[in-house]
Amino acid sequence: MAKDARTEFFYCIDGKPYRLTPGKDGITEEIITVLRDSYHAEKLNDRYEDELQDANFKFSKFLHDANPITHPNDPIEHLVDTSQAPEEILFQDELPPSIRNQVQTLIPQLIPAQQELFWKLCEGRQLADIAREEGTTDNAIRSRRRKMFDRIRALYAEEFGDV
Repeated sequence: MAKDARTEFFYCIDGKPYRLTPGKDGITEEIITVLRDSYHAEKLNDRYEDELQDANFKFSKFLHDANPITHPNDPIEHLVDTSQAPEEILFQDELPPSIRNQVQTLIPQLIPAQQELFWKLCEGRQLADIAREEGTTDNAIRSRRRKMFDRIRALYAEEFGDV
């Protein structure tokens, strides 16, 4: 640090700069440090506030403020297609049957071992655990699963047509 390095600070009031020098007019280094820190904190907050602003939102707000008649208060009313909106799907009178519901109607047509395997898989159980429980090999369970899915595909195609 250079000799006689003094802290100088300019403080603006109503756009007019005032030089603050330690030791003059009761100004101390501490006062200058507090003013400088508060200035930096204020600038930092302003910068973060600007970064967090959404440019699209600002532009939409500007358009609305400029002409509120052509930019309605409730944009939801002016959506082009609401047929896929969750509210429309959940609260419509009749829900179309899902593939899961259609497959579940086919399960009684499987052989009992395949039905049991289907429900165990639906519970999220692992093939190795099922094999250990039944006292058989993983490959036997994999084979049963493959045959079960082949049978379900055939029954589905026969009952509901190809997917």
